[in-house]
Amino acid sequence: MVLACDSCGGLGLKEGDVMAIDPYFVGKFTVRVALLEVMASGARPIAVSDGLCCEMNPTGRAIVRGIEDEIAVCGLKDVILTGSTEENFPASMTGVGITVLGCADKDGLRFGNGRPGDIALLAGKPAMGSAVDLSNDLCYANLARLLDFTGAVEIVPVGSKGILYEANMLAGLHGLSFKPKACGVDLSASAGPATCIVAICRQEAAGEFPDFTVIGAFE
Repeated sequence: MVLACDSCGGLGLKEGDVMAIDPYFVGKFTVRVALLEVMASGARPIAVSDGLCCEMNPTGRAIVRGIEDEIAVCGLKDVILTGSTEENFPASMTGVGITVLGCADKDGLRFGNGRPGDIALLAGKPAMGSAVDLSNDLCYANLARLLDFTGAVEIVPVGSKGILYEANMLAGLHGLSFKPKACGVDLSASAGPATCIVAICRQEAAGEFPDFTVIGAFE
């Protein structure tokens, strides 16, 4: 079993929200992060739970609709969706917590063995807030390409801590060190709702994915 979660606060149409955005996209992009994390591990999501710090109507209903549409976008069927809303007290700010549960055969989990000489490959670009392309669903296509490539040892969606954080974390998990290279990408920038993916790959991946960016190597 694989478990992933994500949260979002201060984005919406309530008086206390910092950034004005349709709650539909709050649900859509928050669940996207957790879905990608589970799928990147090689597992298949089977259940989604949403904790909505707002009323069901109208805010919660829009968030749920975004969650349902995102589940459909990534091609999943028969996923159980459950959750809760705040009906006792009025909320002045939009808040969402998402948990995704997935299952996989042990042999199918994408937790491989990184080794010196492997490269760090980046699919997509970091973006957050108003810079996020609301119409961009390439993250699932990019993930599917990496999952189909046996030379992709481990894959991680990048969030608010940035690419460099995720690359260093991957290196530590495999007993390696990450050496970044000049690539024209801000490796410290927040990737918001998982707008890009980083992977430990064998060196041949650079030729397999010419549209992706080599951001460094592992030693």
